Amino acid sequence: MQKYVALTFDDAVINQLTFVAPLLKEYGFGATFFICRSETWLSEHPECYMTWEDVRKLYDAGFEIGNHTLNHGSLTRESEEEGRKAVTELNEQLAAYGIPQPVSFAYPGGPYAENAAKWLGEYGLLCARTTAKTVWTGSTDPMNVASYSVNIKEEDNFQRALDDLAAADDSQPCAVVLTYHGVPDIAHPWCNTPPEMFIKHMNALRESVYPVISMGECRKLIQKG
Repeated sequence: MQKYVALTFDDAVINQLTFVAPLLKEYGFGATFFICRSETWLSEHPECYMTWEDVRKLYDAGFEIGNHTLNHGSLTRESEEEGRKAVTELNEQLAAYGIPQPVSFAYPGGPYAENAAKWLGEYGLLCARTTAKTVWTGSTDPMNVASYSVNIKEEDNFQRALDDLAAADDSQPCAVVLTYHGVPDIAHPWCNTPPEMFIKHMNALRESVYPVISMGECRKLIQKG
């Protein structure tokens, strides 16, 4: 059975449009960009983040746009009312720019929010990503899909993900999800990925046997079995 790599990018950092997306298009890779628009981040580093018009450009380039909530608040701590509001407001902003309602979600901060998983499907969301580190298979709860965060402090996770995928049972389709943030990430240096590191990773994926696709596409292929 086929194995896949799903590429994901968080937080709508501007260089995801100006640097990452052109490289992915050159390599023929798919990807999911999880969008949020934290007012705190925008007030502190407005130059670091995409505008809604920029997000539309990513969509027009053929990439999947996912929901990361509008304000990036932790769903493990917020009330259900606050969480629903943050998901709805992000969807509404995307719709205002002609971007379809997302089917993929990423929990802000990374941890699985069991409380929110119970109602995310009401918003058309079909899968949700965490930052645990395991392979995605047909038996995985689609609202608790693990990923491998990759950045300057966790670069080893890139090779760990590929090693785990290679070792996975190939009697059924499976995948690993990679999570990046800014390339580089000036506003949040703890999740920074230097451009030269990112290029090295993308070259390794291009030389691998694994198709590199979006999270939404991966979900359909894994569920199809």
